[in-house]
Amino acid sequence: MAKLKNKDGNFIFGILMKIAGIIFVIFCVYSIVSAQSTIAEKELELAQIEEDIESMKMQNEELQDIIDSDDIGRYMEKLAVENSSTSYAYPDERRYYDTSRD
Repeated sequence: MAKLKNKDGNFIFGILMKIAGIIFVIFCVYSIVSAQSTIAEKELELAQIEEDIESMKMQNEELQDIIDSDDIGRYMEKLAVENSSTSYAYPDERRYYDTSRD
């Protein structure tokens, strides 16, 4: 005796497989777009970090030049004048402070 095929069961199974395939394709597209977005963000972050590295290298070179020149006094004087919390100034220098922002 031959097996009888359930046409309704095969039809429903086919529809479910198509829906599962469509959902899988949508998931794959979403994953790819999400990955590309993450890659773009990381590339921007990498560029910023590389800029920071270059800045730090330049700063290190400046500090190394000061150390090599044995002119630490000039460097300390520069820091004291530039740092506003120490209130150091050259003898002929006038500093003006805005007190209206209290």
